[in-house]
Amino acid sequence: MALCTAAEYKAWRGITKTDWDTVLGVMITTATAEIERLCGRTAGGFESATFTEVFDGDGSQVLQVSNGPISSITSITIGNSDPSTLASTGYTHDSRFGIMRLPFETGGLVARDVWGEPVYGSSDRAVFTEGFQNITVVYVAGYATIPDDLKRVCYQFISHYFDSRGRDFEKAAQAIGNSNMTVKATAEFVAKKMDVLSSWRPIL
Repeated sequence: MALCTAAEYKAWRGITKTDWDTVLGVMITTATAEIERLCGRTAGGFESATFTEVFDGDGSQVLQVSNGPISSITSITIGNSDPSTLASTGYTHDSRFGIMRLPFETGGLVARDVWGEPVYGSSDRAVFTEGFQNITVVYVAGYATIPDDLKRVCYQFISHYFDSRGRDFEKAAQAIGNSNMTVKATAEFVAKKMDVLSSWRPIL
């Protein structure tokens, strides 16, 4: 799903004509894909959907998925040739990106997980077993409605592409008719937007 529609962008930019609708459609798709990539998400990773991801187990207690916010975990299986499904009581998840193995419930010891929540169990940590492509996570994540501030970032990417169309990227400035225009190089533009996009990147 695109992060915004042509109608939304045109309303934000004050465009009323339909002459550029086809071009805008391409730019919206491009901006969405670029933002997904910069945020480390899979294609369509902002849209509420069910995702399946396969990971290499590294022996740690926390697993970081690509998309968020996580609504629910459908299943976690560990193993290649004879995979086993973890009981839902064996892990918890942060609403953003993280899944954590919980200690085994064998006593009254009170600990706290990586998000500060109390955990009752033994002092032995349960971990995601080391292996190659041995962990499969099926989970539901994403937004039912794209947040307005994320749409605004998408608008800015579209405007950058729109204002740069037809430009010789070897030139930082161009004279067009009686006006002069300086357009940031894409790398410079993206660098300035990374702080804003950090809110939608994994933080674990």
